Amino acid sequence: MSKYGTKELNLLNIQIGCELKLARLKKKISQEDLGLSIDADKTKIARLERNASNWNTIYLVSQELNVDFRSLFTLKSKKDILSLIDECKKEDSKLTATKVKYYEDLKKTILRY
Repeated sequence: MSKYGTKELNLLNIQIGCELKLARLKKKISQEDLGLSIDADKTKIARLERNASNWNTIYLVSQELNVDFRSLFTLKSKKDILSLIDECKKEDSKLTATKVKYYEDLKKTILRY
């Protein structure tokens, strides 16, 4: 995985925003219509297209933790996600009743899909 600094991440944000905007414009879809189709408002779409996102933080955290950034955006099977939740619970050294409930609620949410 290549390592990027702030400058490269800012360029990447601009690139991502422009690529998404261009695709939207080519399909002649308004920001409002796009937002409605993904259950978001047009402000969120505009922000994304203008480079106001958390990509930098997500990338920097994944880089710091040596997690493949691209793999974060590949949907795993329900079984794998449930296993991931169980692993998180097992590794959580500060497990409280509230956190146990949180992990169980996450699992219930996954099972509903």
